[in-house]
Amino acid sequence: MTANEKPIQNNLTSSELLAAIEELREQQKSLQHRLDAEQAQLQQLAKRLWLQQEHERARLARELHDDLGQQLTGIATQLSQLSATDERLTTIYQHVKHAIESTRTLSRLLHPTLVHDLGLQAGIQWLGRQLLAPAGVHLQLDYNVTHQLESDVELFFFRILQEAMVNTVKYAKASQFEVFFSQSETALLLLLRDNGQGFDAAQTAYGVGLQSIHDRTQAFDAMLKLTTAPGKGCEIQVQLPYQNVTVEEAP
Repeated sequence: MTANEKPIQNNLTSSELLAAIEELREQQKSLQHRLDAEQAQLQQLAKRLWLQQEHERARLARELHDDLGQQLTGIATQLSQLSATDERLTTIYQHVKHAIESTRTLSRLLHPTLVHDLGLQAGIQWLGRQLLAPAGVHLQLDYNVTHQLESDVELFFFRILQEAMVNTVKYAKASQFEVFFSQSETALLLLLRDNGQGFDAAQTAYGVGLQSIHDRTQAFDAMLKLTTAPGKGCEIQVQLPYQNVTVEEAP
């Protein structure tokens, strides 16, 4: 036996053994409490970062609308007057009008004031017209939430829907996108389903869209479930408990 080695004590009494076990249990509880507290702090930080990101999106949206949008509108007004005497300017006028509409759409995607003004249901329908309809994907919406949602909750679900619709248009080759939004006694429930080509979730790494959905649900301590397989479409379930819907105001 070396000088650094100590003999193992094997003659503990039953009371001493029980005391040692109880001490280990208390240490385990203390560590678990610390882990839970740190997890809660990380989630609050993620929420604050998410809200700050939304504030930055709102600022960019205002700049697009108030600066670029107004400049384009001014140019379009002048072109409309000149095109009456010079038909060669008509095509340029139409291009500028298209640029104005694109700027408005981008501004609304960055900061969906429609959701704030008319609610999430109207926001979902607008997303369907802007993202799904041009790609020939039909939106089926079943909205069964009767109470008014907090603005941060509406934005939370709006961003998930936005990412999911973009993914469907880019990759799914689907013709239908279903949205079921409902409430239970304890949570808000969102179910998204497309009839596209699906993929092997075990062999496919998350892209930007799915990773964004995953990160948002993690920040809000929401449940996320992805169900898909080649040729079987894709289904996304999100469950947000009511006690997890409050977000602190950004400074």
